[in-house]
Amino acid sequence: MIGRTHKTGIAMAIALIAAMPGVASACEIFHGIRVKMESGSYRATLNDVALKDGGVKLSSTNGSVSQSSYEYRLTEWLVPGKNIVKINYDGTAAEFTIFARCKGSYDDDHIVDTVTFTSPSSQQLSFEHHGPLEDIYLKADIAGDEGLLDAVKTLQDAARAGDVETILRLHDPMIKEFGRRMGSTERITSYLRSILTSHPAVVEKTLTVTPVMGGRVYQIFGPDGRPPISVSGKTDDGSFSWPGGVYWARFGDEWAVVAN
Repeated sequence: MIGRTHKTGIAMAIALIAAMPGVASACEIFHGIRVKMESGSYRATLNDVALKDGGVKLSSTNGSVSQSSYEYRLTEWLVPGKNIVKINYDGTAAEFTIFARCKGSYDDDHIVDTVTFTSPSSQQLSFEHHGPLEDIYLKADIAGDEGLLDAVKTLQDAARAGDVETILRLHDPMIKEFGRRMGSTERITSYLRSILTSHPAVVEKTLTVTPVMGGRVYQIFGPDGRPPISVSGKTDDGSFSWPGGVYWARFGDEWAVVAN
């Protein structure tokens, strides 16, 4: 058995408030997902892209378990207008809620959409994003996947050969996006040069290509969610693992990595 509720009036009010001159700057709206789980585990996607927070698996030897409740923001893989969150849940009691909140605030939520589960199943939630989006992947072309696997092969060949410059070039949109968010690309470029020159890359031979974001982006994974290339090792500060070549987009005639 499953359940679903909407609070469309509040959602519309938020959209109107966000669109009003002067008010938007005072209250910049962001959306998030709140999870309440008494059992089981889940997988979630936003616009078909797997969310990094895959949920917490809860279990106990005597069958009793305290409810897990937490929340996180939805800040990446947004599109203008309607956004879809899909939940694949495996358990017997859970609730997932999309909320809207002013940035900088920790309360006074507006509930946009809610689904409840009492058995394993799949459901989806939705919300409208009305604020500006500057993410580089939104500038990509929707033109099919011709040439994509050739670009992936170029990346993997470069990883095998230790060709750091080609690896960085193919990750250029991702690096630029990091710079836009963090104010500089120097830190990430220096980090990637360091690990790629001092540690061998692992290359996956079997890959699965899946269009996401309405065909604007393609995600590529090997078995068990492994990336096309990866580098791992130890440093003075501990261990690290870096995935490469996961999310690709087409800009004119060129394919490049927009995120990992």
